[in-house]
Order: sequence, then C-alpha cells, then structure tokens
Amino acid sequence: MERETMEIKLKPIGVVRVKESDEKIKSKWIKGAKGVIEIFEEYADGLDGIDGFSHLIVTAYLHKTTEEQRKVIKVKPRRLRHLGINLEELPEVGVFCTDSPHRPNPIAITIVKLIRRRGRLLEVEDLDLFDGTPVLDIKPYTPSRRIEDLQLPTWYQEVLKKVREKCPELKDF
Repeated sequence: MERETMEIKLKPIGVVRVKESDEKIKSKWIKGAKGVIEIFEEYADGLDGIDGFSHLIVTAYLHKTTEEQRKVIKVKPRRLRHLGINLEELPEVGVFCTDSPHRPNPIAITIVKLIRRRGRLLEVEDLDLFDGTPVLDIKPYTPSRRIEDLQLPTWYQEVLKKVREKCPELKDF
C-alpha cells in the first residue's frame, strides 16, 4: 500500500500561561502546576457552557520539540527518573506507548482540573504544559470517556510495581 502525503494545518485556539519554569513543570508532571489557559478572543464563545465541568481534556502542540526529537521512535519513559527509578531499570519501547514529547507529531493530550472560568481565561490545576504552549482544542471530561476495565502490558505493570515500591503514596499511579 502506498503512503499518502497529506498536509495538516492546525490553528491554535489559545495558549497556556504558567509561572513555573520548564524544568519545574517537568518535575511536577504527576500533580502538575496551576495555570491559565487563555482562549483567543475569536474562540471565546466556544467556552459557553463549560462552567460546571470539573475536568477538561486539553490538546496542545508541543512547540519546543525539535526536528531531531521528532525523529525519535524508541524511548525509555524518562520522566520516571523524577520518582527515583534508574534509567537502566526502564525498558525501551516504542514512542507510541509513552507520553514522551519526542515523537513524530508532538501533540499532547492532558487532563486538567477546571478551577474557575473568568471570561476567556480558564484557571486550571494539574497542568503539565510549558508556558506559551499553543492549545489546539478543549473537550469536557465526561463519564462516557471513563474506562473501567483498563488493561496494561506486562512491561508497564512491572514499571508500575517499581514506582509503587519507591513511592507508596502513588498507589493510584
């Protein structure tokens, strides 16, 4: 089968505003940071009805990913180093099995807690995106999206076991 070449153009609807440095955001990825998602004026009416949702799904473009990082296909889940797990203990897996920002299409999907809406500004918690990250889309997190019978591959279960041994407070990780 021949691969089709298609160009996709996406236009940001807003931008992430956080006061934390990139390094601080990287180290807070489990709990995330407080911040604001600023929706551009022309999309502000798209927020009507968002008040009352506790959580939102945010799709963003990881604008700091380099062209070289976009060529990465195999990775080790390096963020787990922040939990005291040695890089040597982590398996190398395909990038599509991880949350690595180094990937062919650096698109992020994250779930944030909506604290308050102020006009076109959404105050949120649990944000794991850098200041200035372009926001591509927002959707409400609804019960129909919840997965009850989640299954995980063996390599992931082994990594979880190591995380829970090193950080018992992350039993729901």
